[in-house]
Amino acid sequence: MKTTTLPSRMRGISFVGWMLIGAVVIVFATAGVRIVPAFLEFNTISGAINSVLQDPKIGFKTDTEILSDLGKRFSINNVEAISVEDIIVTREGPRVTLSVDYEVRGNLYGNIDLLMTFKEDFVKELRQ
Repeated sequence: MKTTTLPSRMRGISFVGWMLIGAVVIVFATAGVRIVPAFLEFNTISGAINSVLQDPKIGFKTDTEILSDLGKRFSINNVEAISVEDIIVTREGPRVTLSVDYEVRGNLYGNIDLLMTFKEDFVKELRQ
């Protein structure tokens, strides 16, 4: 004798299915909450550096003056992941380069940690 399941009993996801979906959503949401602030702070850092490089008198400023201007912008924007001492200023002919290379470490769950590495060179071509 063959039994069939009633269509009224087959409706969508079970309670256990919803619990698994909820657990996955919670894991990814928690990871996002831990990761997004580091990327927002890097966006603030790159904005401050680009703002300093847009100064038309950048070619006449010393490295110390450039870092001082950048330090003021970091202070205004409350940047804590990096300090101006960690930024390398190089000059190669008609080019000024500000190099950023830093890591952000944070706890994700228990003994699982996050390590995010940010490295970028910001270049300004000077007119001669």
